[in-house]
Amino acid sequence: MPSPVHVIVVGAGNRGQTYAQFATLHPHRMQVVGVADPRAFARQKLQEQHHIPEENIYEDWRCIVEREKFADAAFICTPDRLHKDPAVALAKRGYHILLEKPMAVTAEDCTEIVEACIQSAVMLTVCHVLRYDPNIHKIKVGFYHFAHSFVRGNWRNEDESSFALLAKSCHDLDLIHHWAATQSYGTLLRLSSRGSLSILCMQDLPRQSSTGMCGLARVSGVLQFCP
Repeated sequence: MPSPVHVIVVGAGNRGQTYAQFATLHPHRMQVVGVADPRAFARQKLQEQHHIPEENIYEDWRCIVEREKFADAAFICTPDRLHKDPAVALAKRGYHILLEKPMAVTAEDCTEIVEACIQSAVMLTVCHVLRYDPNIHKIKVGFYHFAHSFVRGNWRNEDESSFALLAKSCHDLDLIHHWAATQSYGTLLRLSSRGSLSILCMQDLPRQSSTGMCGLARVSGVLQFCP
């Protein structure tokens, strides 16, 4: 069995603690061996949870850069505007980088992080965690069902069924009402929605499709009609 990945948590707040929990759930796969955070209580909490040795506890992440490399990867979980400097510095020291989203607050900083990781031949992962959420995955998979149903399926014609807002978005309207109409906020009296048809328009219908019964195809990353 391969050795567990050793990681350092830079920024021991909510995100740092959350990602570090993987080591608790899967100790044979990951171990937290260091932490850097300016807050003593945050450092101590993570130290106690993961039995981090005292010599690997730091108030400033720059102290990690100054010593010999002692882990495989660094989790950068500092506030948004403090992402770039530790990510670049630790990448240059040979640490693989797990970077809390957003990467940085400017495009220039993002570029600098990517270049540092490429030049140092280390891996960079940005924690857009929702894409791995099972519910979000269902939404992505369900998109094609929605597109089919309202182009050539049972709900293709409003006169024969119902309009899209009523047929599908009634779930969204119900959830908004459920969330908003609580004892704290009172009764939801009115809810409105605005929108326009910008894709799948009749003027884009292929000439050879005389009946209007067509499908969808992704061409160069853009959804288009296909006969």
